[in-house]
Amino acid sequence: MSLRLQQPQRNVFHSPMRLILLVIAIFSLVASTAAAAKKTKAYTDDSTPTERLLRLCVTSGSGVIPRSGRRYKQLQLLKAASGEASLLLSNSPQNQAACWILFRDGGGKRTNKRKLLQRYALATLHYATTKSDTKPWDWNMANDASEQVRARRGDWMSTKLHECQWYGVQCSRRTVVGLSLGFLSLDGLLPRELSLLTELKELDVHGCDLQGVVPHKMMASLGKLEYLRLHMNGFFGAIHREIAGMSSLKQLVLFGNYIAGTIPTELTQLSKLEVIDLYANQLSGTIPSQLATLKKLKSLDVHDNNLVGTMPKEICALKLDELVADCLGPNPEVRCDCCTRCCKGLPEMKCVDVATGVVVK
Repeated sequence: MSLRLQQPQRNVFHSPMRLILLVIAIFSLVASTAAAAKKTKAYTDDSTPTERLLRLCVTSGSGVIPRSGRRYKQLQLLKAASGEASLLLSNSPQNQAACWILFRDGGGKRTNKRKLLQRYALATLHYATTKSDTKPWDWNMANDASEQVRARRGDWMSTKLHECQWYGVQCSRRTVVGLSLGFLSLDGLLPRELSLLTELKELDVHGCDLQGVVPHKMMASLGKLEYLRLHMNGFFGAIHREIAGMSSLKQLVLFGNYIAGTIPTELTQLSKLEVIDLYANQLSGTIPSQLATLKKLKSLDVHDNNLVGTMPKEICALKLDELVADCLGPNPEVRCDCCTRCCKGLPEMKCVDVATGVVVK
């Protein structure tokens, strides 16, 4: 009778290599599960409309959106762009613009993402800058808004016209690249949906009655913007660090608002800047010497603020075409030996051309 030797029981963890492979397998399983969950959550949060959202426009007299078809696809895109909370807020600009897109503007025909979001962004701008949609913008205040021009260009929110034919909208190949809406009695807030106009090169809404904070998302998203003209409005808050996202900016014109805080050093990341006009705001602190790294800068106007200290010698070394600060008088708020114009505030507001000594506006 032969004896069979009992094989010793092997421990799966006995081999170091097997242990390493097991650990790797566990980590891979956990990572893939987490990624799948994240993907599912993102789809649910950003794309799938809830039952409440399907009834978005019921209060405005429209029906419930079915869970299929073109309107449903449009609603998915609008939710991803603005979020459910903004869309559900009764009579919000996003709510009004969405219902206009879904039920009044072609009845759900537009499903191309870029085209839909471009039109939605402009519709949101219209509702956000018109008092409860009770009055039209004041076309007659525009310098070139003659009857002939208005007839040729067309009014906003026309369902018969492409948005590139709306007044003040400039396009290239049917893509919005400019908004020239100065002195049109716009009031209210700039909506963050302007961030959807990613090809925008010029935004001009000066001389209106706009208020609030300049949307951070807009600043972070408009990387092709070259001209930002928000002067002569009622904007407040600080110049946020997201302005660094406007990497193509050449002119930053913000004078005549209520912008506070300090001049952010993030402006130095805008290497194409030629003009910085911050006149007549509520900026405080000192003028950052880092602005001297903007080698294309030609004009810097910071007078009529609450700035103090000395104009940095590094900025003086740039020999700008125009450099304006509150440097007038025996005890100026800002000491400046290189300014082209020196100003002072109340009680005797005035500016003097340094080269000629002549009082200027």
